[in-house]
Amino acid sequence: MQRLAQIDQALTALLATPSDVDTQTLEQLLAQREQVLQHLQAEPAPLDKAQWQAAIERTSGILTQLQQHREQAAQQMQRLVHGQRSLQMYNKFR
Repeated sequence: MQRLAQIDQALTALLATPSDVDTQTLEQLLAQREQVLQHLQAEPAPLDKAQWQAAIERTSGILTQLQQHREQAAQQMQRLVHGQRSLQMYNKFR
């Protein structure tokens, strides 16, 4: 559970940056998180309910941050496409 909390903290810190996120680091952290979760679920001993609840809350926060970054990237892409179209129209009539 401690390893999961460390990964979650690293994810939260990475996603807290307002600039572009390093997708390779994000992908690695998410893969590590998935492995840790699978390992925890496979353990025969029951895990502490409070710790699971905290992990669920962290997961919710991480998902919210991921969605915000996705929306920002979509807006940037939309502006880029619009700018390219404007430039094409300008060059067409030049």
